[in-house]
Amino acid sequence: MIGIYEILRRWIYWMVDFLKGGKIRGHYNDIKFIMEKYHSPESTDKRRSYLDKLLEHAVATSEFYKDYKNFKSLEDFPVINKSIIRDRFNDIQSGAFKNKSNYSMSTSGSSGTPFTTLQNKGKRSRNTADTIYFKQKAGFEIGYRLYYIRKWFRMHQKSRLTTWARNIRMVNVTEFTDSYLQHFIDTLREDKSTKVLLSYSSALRDICNYLRRSGCEPIQTKISCIIAMSEGLGDNTRKDLEYFFNTSVLLRYSNLENGILALQLPNAGTCLHINWASYHIEILHPEKDIPAAVDEMGRVVVTDLFNYCMPFIRYDTGDLAIMSKDNDHFNKAPCLLEVHGRQMDAIFDTLGKIQSTFIIFHLESYPQIKQFQFIQEHKRNYTLKLNVEETFDAEQEVIDIFKNYLGGDAIIKIVYVDEIPQLSSGKRRLTINNYSKETGIM
Repeated sequence: MIGIYEILRRWIYWMVDFLKGGKIRGHYNDIKFIMEKYHSPESTDKRRSYLDKLLEHAVATSEFYKDYKNFKSLEDFPVINKSIIRDRFNDIQSGAFKNKSNYSMSTSGSSGTPFTTLQNKGKRSRNTADTIYFKQKAGFEIGYRLYYIRKWFRMHQKSRLTTWARNIRMVNVTEFTDSYLQHFIDTLREDKSTKVLLSYSSALRDICNYLRRSGCEPIQTKISCIIAMSEGLGDNTRKDLEYFFNTSVLLRYSNLENGILALQLPNAGTCLHINWASYHIEILHPEKDIPAAVDEMGRVVVTDLFNYCMPFIRYDTGDLAIMSKDNDHFNKAPCLLEVHGRQMDAIFDTLGKIQSTFIIFHLESYPQIKQFQFIQEHKRNYTLKLNVEETFDAEQEVIDIFKNYLGGDAIIKIVYVDEIPQLSSGKRRLTINNYSKETGIM
């Protein structure tokens, strides 16, 4: 009977969309074609047309962009960021959409100032279709049960009718105690439906720590896939998840103001496949508005092809990533080899060279460590905060690992804490940079 309910939910969803004009289905088919025929002339023409139309719309209807009406290419437009959008909010909006029904999207500002943007109805429909397409590629079908693991702010909480209709189970990271996690695991065991876990990476790490600590055996339940989001995911956590839940573990790169930007796919390598159907993505030099060198870390700069209400043209997301042209999987399009998270949390070695935040995941190989946070205090001074189960006797070994990346002259102090606090969003910052270089990207 469970399978019948899944199919029924899927059928009802698409029937409702059909009765409303089939907008989601139309976007879904368009996304599928562009992504899976990426190198075809038709796909190339569609992507170019979407970009040209957006740019023409922006210069014709936005006070901020009107000075760029003689543009020759995307590169003629300025790179913008959250601060510019906040300061020029009304000017960036399209005049053609100011009196229409738009949707407000707000971030919590968990480690900075809250950020609000607007989306038009067409953009919302595109986002919904993006979500359906990429979740489907990951192994999630409409009708499957979604365990959504995050901090549930009042503005994000769903009504009982909505959660039932969408088959969502809300799991709150702010309530993670041993008893709460045990109840969650028991619920998964008893739930016979096909399930997907969508979660903060740090929450998945907490779940694995609890399962290891409690000596849990692999959990017998039907999970189609686990999708990690918002933060990097270490290899050890990935392996633990695969062991305990016997399913593929995929990393998603997205943000609230735009949508799904890239996603790992099962049996398609470790790179994140970029959503070229809905965005044009550039990787720019960390300090200059020029392309980063091939396979070098740079700033993720997004042009949203479908937000006509508030054009996001060359929007610096604040994240760092590495793009590769050599993608042997899926659509053979340029992909993201790595996403390193927030630029403001980047760590530099003692010579001032930016380092991958992935070095922090070496700590996952020490079972005594429950939580960790690495802080750059000055050019050569660093603090490593550790929450450990018991006396930790590998301090020098850990220091040597970090010195291997940061430099032999790095001064690393280990501080033991009872808890690495969550941000207001429910996430945890794994790296923090309290040091601003006189020159550079900080």
